[in-house]
Amino acid sequence: MPHTMENTKEKIIEEATKLFVRKSFKGTSIQDITDAVHVTKGAFYWHFKSKDALLDTIIDEYERVAVDQVIVELGQGQGSFTEKYRQFHKITTEFAFKYRDFCVGFMTLAAELMGSETHHQRRILAIYAKLLHFFESLIEQGKREGSVGKDVDSEMTAHFVNAIQNGMLLEWYMFYKGMDRAPTLARAYRQITVQGIVADEGPGGET
Repeated sequence: MPHTMENTKEKIIEEATKLFVRKSFKGTSIQDITDAVHVTKGAFYWHFKSKDALLDTIIDEYERVAVDQVIVELGQGQGSFTEKYRQFHKITTEFAFKYRDFCVGFMTLAAELMGSETHHQRRILAIYAKLLHFFESLIEQGKREGSVGKDVDSEMTAHFVNAIQNGMLLEWYMFYKGMDRAPTLARAYRQITVQGIVADEGPGGET
């Protein structure tokens, strides 16, 4: 099947992301990418001025579909902390399940670029900060409703949730061929996270 212009661009992003996981961003050449997609360098440069421009596009796409859409959807909707958290968890885990390589690829790029003092590092940090700020505000909502313990540190809890979510994704990525219970893993993650921050219902009460 011949490549159209649009699906060539998407294929370049898809294959480049996989290569960045295997070989790192720095270790991947444009030739590696064009070989994986089976297109010429001319086709690559038609869509991207450079490998850095391709990375900018990957960062843009991750911010748009994995962060901004979630924030807008949950920010505009009504619902309690528990309802919004369940929805947040559902959206993010389903997205990670559907776009496993893309999510792990972005996480791998983030790890590689930390300390590089580049505009790519600053952009990735800004994306994570945006997500952390959103989740911190969600935890604050839970405190106001009384469903989250008053002594919970909202900022540090937001960092914890982000860290455990990234760790869970990496765990599933490493063992997914032998892990046929991905939904069970996702539920366990949600249960452990929520039970750690919900308000105590009092002596003898369940958390």
